Amino acid sequence: MSDLFDSTAYYRLSCDRYGQETLLSDGYNADAPDPLFLGTTSYSSENWQIYFQDEVYFIRNFDYGANYQLAVSSTTDTQPQLLPTTGDLAQQWNITIWPDGTRKLVNMAVGEFQILGVSTNSTDFIIPVMNTAEEGSHWTFDINSSAGEVSADMTLPLSSVAKASTTATSTSPAQSTATAQSTSPVTPATSTNAQKSSALSSGAIAGIAVGGVAFAVFVFIAIFLMMRKRSRAGKNAPKELLTSNSETYRDNPYGSQALHQTTHQLPAEIYVDRKIRASVHAGAVEMPP
Repeated sequence: MSDLFDSTAYYRLSCDRYGQETLLSDGYNADAPDPLFLGTTSYSSENWQIYFQDEVYFIRNFDYGANYQLAVSSTTDTQPQLLPTTGDLAQQWNITIWPDGTRKLVNMAVGEFQILGVSTNSTDFIIPVMNTAEEGSHWTFDINSSAGEVSADMTLPLSSVAKASTTATSTSPAQSTATAQSTSPVTPATSTNAQKSSALSSGAIAGIAVGGVAFAVFVFIAIFLMMRKRSRAGKNAPKELLTSNSETYRDNPYGSQALHQTTHQLPAEIYVDRKIRASVHAGAVEMPP
């Protein structure tokens, strides 16, 4: 961001709501600054230096020189005031250009959601406030050459300027360092996780191999037992068949007993037949009783 102002000159500030004759002022010069207001009375305190350093602006008053700067006392403070000079964010301003060529002022501690404008609630004074209304926040900066140039001490840079967080326009070196330190331990953790993942993959492969071998052994044993069982069944088949036949004949009246009797009677019939034949052959027929 380039410097929009001449840091050696004084400017008078007016807003779009009240015109260029109503100027931002601190009133009469005193030991300590009074609350700010906008008025038409001419005061020396209506002159302001716009000092640019480290991409931000510091706004100083003619009456109080480099000792005081326009600021907010906290991020919740809605009324800017002159406070003892520091490089804090609360004393830093981002000044940009509205489309109509006027200036927009944003406090670096408060952020973009509020801009420097004027209050509509006061009946006695026009008070500068931080608010969200665009009306009254268009500021005109006019060089007042009659005020002369700023003193030499007002051109000296501040010894330190605070940097905005990542939510603002820049990041402080301290925060960048902290970020680097917080992220550096992550790399070994990632490497460790990768090693664990690799080890897990090796273990899984070994488990699959062992499981495959165990399954092959199981199949071989199952086939062996099946073949052995069939072999035994073949050897016992005749014995089981005889036992089955014996059981069948036991309940059959023409079973094994009848067959046994028939077998024993057969020789007697053959004997009778032979005896008859012998009698016929001898010439005498003798019937058996």
